[in-house]
Formats: sequence, C-alpha cells, structure tokens
Amino acid sequence: MKYLVRSFKYFAYLAIMLCIFIVLLSLFGLVGSSVDDIFRDGANSLWKIAGIIAVFALIYPRLGFGTRNALVPGSYEEIRSGVVDVMHNRGYVLESEKGEDLTFRLQSPVMRVTRMFEDRITFTRTGTGFELEGPVKDLVRIASALESRFRPE
Repeated sequence: MKYLVRSFKYFAYLAIMLCIFIVLLSLFGLVGSSVDDIFRDGANSLWKIAGIIAVFALIYPRLGFGTRNALVPGSYEEIRSGVVDVMHNRGYVLESEKGEDLTFRLQSPVMRVTRMFEDRITFTRTGTGFELEGPVKDLVRIASALESRFRPE
C-alpha cells in the first residue's frame, strides 16, 4: 500500500511540475497559449504525457526507496547517543524509539514538503549494527557516516 501511495504522490508531483513549467513557458512567450499550439497532437498529447508520467511514478518508488545495512559495533546503550547525534547533524530528529529500533524524520518543514513527507528513515537493530530503510540517496550517506563514526581504531 505504501508503494501505491508513493507512486500517486510522485505522479501528482510530476504533473504539477510539468504544468508549472508549461505555464512559465507560455507566460514568457516561448510557446503558444493554447494546448493545440503547445503540443503537436493538441489535447490528445495530454493522455500520452499522463501515461509517461504514470510510468515514471510507478518506477521511481522502487528505485528511490530501499534498505541498507550499517555496521555499527557495540551495545545499543553505547551507540544510541552517537546514532542520534549523527542523524541530528544530518538534519534529522528522533521520531520514535521502540526497543532498539529508531525512527527519524527531517527536522526542516521545507525539506519535508520538498520530499512530499517521504523522509522517514527507520533503523532496525541487527546483530552487526542496523538495517536502515528509507530514501536510498540518504541511506548511503547515513550508513557511511555511521560506519566512519563507529569504526574501531
């Protein structure tokens, strides 16, 4: 279900961005002012464009969200404050803590809106550290930061 919600959000986001782009082009006089002037097939092009946007919206959540493992040695009590500190330095705030599992959200409301509120990163405790779940581009950076912070000398 989460996948479908993300797909719908990205469809709406891409459609809105395309509309804003076309309106700006029209306002600056770079394209015509009617749908028939802007697109080769006129209104029929809108269905094609919606289909292309739908394909991208269906693919992106599969590529943009995932899991990564971070090797973080030590007991939970020893590393908890360091993990929270690393996340705070990256602009995240602790949302919830259930046992040894942590959930973080972005602190900045502007950043949360630009990511369509899909900014949650979940830390699930494993035997060797944590399994991180969330936006892949953030997971790579966070896993690297955690591993360098807790790397044994």
